[in-house]
Amino acid sequence: MRRQLLTIVYAVSASAFLSPTHIRPKPFTMISPKVSVTTPTASHDGTPSEEVVRRYFEGVTQKDPVMLRSCFDDTATILDVCGSNSERTVNSQDMVQRCMEFVGAHPDCSVRFHYGPCRQARDDGDGSEEGEWVVAHWYETGNWSGASCGIPPPNPVQAMKCEGQTRFWVSNDKIQRLVVTRTFTDWEREYQRRQSPPPFPELDTNTNDDSSLKRKYDDGAKLKRQMLQTAELAARAAGTIITSHVGCQNEGCDLKVNLKDIVTKYDTQAQSAIKHIITSQFPDHVFLGEEDVPAGGEASAKALVDILAANQESYIWIVDPIDGTANFAAGLELCGVTVTVVHRNEAILGVIYDPHRNEMYTALKNMGSYCNGEPIGVAGNLEGAKEAIINAGCPADPNAFATSMRGVVALNSKVRGIRVLACSALTLAWLAQGRLGAHYGYDLSSWDLVAGSLLIREAGGIVTDLDGSEYRVTTRNMLCSANRVIHEEILTVLKEVDATSFQRV
Repeated sequence: MRRQLLTIVYAVSASAFLSPTHIRPKPFTMISPKVSVTTPTASHDGTPSEEVVRRYFEGVTQKDPVMLRSCFDDTATILDVCGSNSERTVNSQDMVQRCMEFVGAHPDCSVRFHYGPCRQARDDGDGSEEGEWVVAHWYETGNWSGASCGIPPPNPVQAMKCEGQTRFWVSNDKIQRLVVTRTFTDWEREYQRRQSPPPFPELDTNTNDDSSLKRKYDDGAKLKRQMLQTAELAARAAGTIITSHVGCQNEGCDLKVNLKDIVTKYDTQAQSAIKHIITSQFPDHVFLGEEDVPAGGEASAKALVDILAANQESYIWIVDPIDGTANFAAGLELCGVTVTVVHRNEAILGVIYDPHRNEMYTALKNMGSYCNGEPIGVAGNLEGAKEAIINAGCPADPNAFATSMRGVVALNSKVRGIRVLACSALTLAWLAQGRLGAHYGYDLSSWDLVAGSLLIREAGGIVTDLDGSEYRVTTRNMLCSANRVIHEEILTVLKEVDATSFQRV
């Protein structure tokens, strides 16, 4: 099914060239609108309007979605000068997401100026509308060296060739309208040449298999696309907070259940950023975040059961803003963000983001697992546990920890290696990608498990309860493996040493 191509530029600079639905713009000729500007100084102390525009470009250079989003209200109006010359209102969060996709292809991107940002003399009427124009003539340096939207970089990498001129209407210290003219990078031209792989398979019009068509094009397909885009944007926002404050334990940490289970002020900040993005897009959906639930296994189990029972037909977002908080506080880059959507007691969307490596893991039910837009799968060459590196859980509950260590001792001579990463998010994502062969854990909350379990199953792996029973979103003790042989071998060993369950202290 062909997508309709529109000549729309939803862009402030090259970093936001795509529309919220990946609409592909046409190249256009640069124009030079009449402007009255002053030469900018090296100092950054300009007017408030100039500073908010400069902050936008700094956000591009720093790859900071929170900084970018802070420059706008919920929407912005963009004048398309690609041919239609019409104004269109776009969602600011979608525009920020497009920026993140651009910098994914150009990770060393840096914005510089021929001139600007500078205030522009008003020429738009009687001045009754509060605000002022700021103009910037910018160019971007760097290379096309990253993969984005399913398009790998060339070998050797290519230097960027991109510049443009943008007029910003700024009112109340927020960018509200833009007029954009610009050239395109080689990555953007390649994107125009070949459409990026869609999140959903193309419709096969030659098949009569109704079940296949239903799987590919159910009634919620468009909604799932929107939810996936929002989940990725929210995860990146939290990721920025993580990378900005990793190693913060000298600032102080609060104990939750015991000294192994801690929380920092950045857990709350990251969850607030995620929640704002999600609830702005989907105000009718239900939100369950770790930081909204009292500490302890019983409380988290009850919170999930209650919210599932009260919202049978609702879309429920389950979030862990920083999984691996102890690692995060200590300065270990073994922490991540999880975002899951559950509908009718099943996970339909899972996102795990590793901000330190900029790896975005995504899965939609029945649509496969991906990392940065590329399909991933579990390790398919492992013939058994003896060839597998496995991860063991490190639970906060003393009895659960003792049970896990019994499993470690029993498995140590039967597997290639055992790791204890203390970050369920990365452990499960890495298993889905083939970096690990198995993982087992105890007394884990839904925000620790649900996204990763979907990633692993969509990547071809096996997920069950530690007693071998079927995995459910309410499961708290989990075994996941790259294949059935490894799974059964580990399960047998754990049963032999009574390491499949425990009594909570």
